[in-house]
Amino acid sequence: MTRETTGFTEDRQDHQGIRVRPARDEDAPELARLSGELGYPAEAAEMLRRLAVIAGRADHAVFVAEGERGEGRILGWIHVGYGVQLEAGESAEILGLVVDPGVRRSGAGRRLVAAAEAWGRALGLVHMVVRSNAVREESHRFYPAIGYELAKTQRVYRKRLD
Repeated sequence: MTRETTGFTEDRQDHQGIRVRPARDEDAPELARLSGELGYPAEAAEMLRRLAVIAGRADHAVFVAEGERGEGRILGWIHVGYGVQLEAGESAEILGLVVDPGVRRSGAGRRLVAAAEAWGRALGLVHMVVRSNAVREESHRFYPAIGYELAKTQRVYRKRLD
């Protein structure tokens, strides 16, 4: 399955040997493993199904960071999507970002966010939004360090649609 990722081509490795590229089907087991780090455990088959839903949608993209040697180990992933709100207009939104705990502070998260921002710019968007769970204190330091400003605090409610 191929994925079109507007505005982003495979990234070159940086001096730390980190490369960012669009996610592929074979990444599903690693994406699932890292999703568990966020507190959202998933089986590889379910992650593959989710990737298939996202594939071919021009309004979503998933990028992965991998190490210099590849070896099938993903250092982190980011899911970005296009959104429009009647009251706030259009923006790109980071829908998920996770970096393996063993490589945090390596630059992988910054590289992933940069890829998401490039994707948003290519769509002509001028804002990137990210929502961060109140308990993710590491994220609350990360985003301001890369130029994000706290816009508001909120609560999120959910209801099953049975």
